Amino acid sequence: MGIMKKRRRKSKAMVNGWVPDQHGSWAMGFFPLFIGMIINDKTPLFILLFVAWTAGFFLFSVAEKWLKYRFKPRYRQPLITYATISGIAVLILIALQPGLLWWAPLFLPLVAISAHRAWKHRERELASRTVAILASSLMVPVTATLASGQPWFEAGAVSQQSWIMMALIAIYFISTVPYVKTLIRERNSRPWLIGSSVFHLFVLLGIAIAATYGLVNWWHVAVWVVIAGRAIAMPLIAKRRGTPWKPKAIGWPEVLLSFFVLATLPW
Repeated sequence: MGIMKKRRRKSKAMVNGWVPDQHGSWAMGFFPLFIGMIINDKTPLFILLFVAWTAGFFLFSVAEKWLKYRFKPRYRQPLITYATISGIAVLILIALQPGLLWWAPLFLPLVAISAHRAWKHRERELASRTVAILASSLMVPVTATLASGQPWFEAGAVSQQSWIMMALIAIYFISTVPYVKTLIRERNSRPWLIGSSVFHLFVLLGIAIAATYGLVNWWHVAVWVVIAGRAIAMPLIAKRRGTPWKPKAIGWPEVLLSFFVLATLPW
């Protein structure tokens, strides 16, 4: 009985916008931040950045619903709460490190596009998800400038490793969008299957070329062989047996795969 009550409370929190209801977004939202905090110079400002980003992540989730459902009152309280926490943390960060403002020209267009797509009820489309992933992936180089406050475009402000890590994690998460669509919303679409398969094979080729130049290791290439293989095989298996995959059969292997991606990044 207690477990059922907890589940009902959690479900209600998700419906009312307090807790993001897209489980895959948690990895997309926080992996880049953690990567940046690990590979870049340590600073106490990481604490403020983590608070600002966490509140911003929750704010983004509820703001999508608030715009999509035309300002429903149920989303007002979490929206105001997360906006206040995130806003205060960001203002303190900027006061302590004004150089962070140089990131605004990169983030603002991405936020604007996401808001527009949510307003149009297209927040789940490929372009919208890609924009959100790019915004999240930028946290890798953002952490590189947190200690110095240098503009991101200055030579040496962001290391080559940070840009490469950003690119690799962004490409992986972007690839999961068409892959999941071929298993759920577009599982009977031949163009989506072809497009997803070609994209994965193209990325695999690019990762292999990067490995020949020493930018990534061959273990990462091996992981991408698995990623590309599952992107092609999973939809075909579902089609052959005439039964779609259950969410758990899609989600849990993806969680494991994401950790293999992380483990083989060029640390």
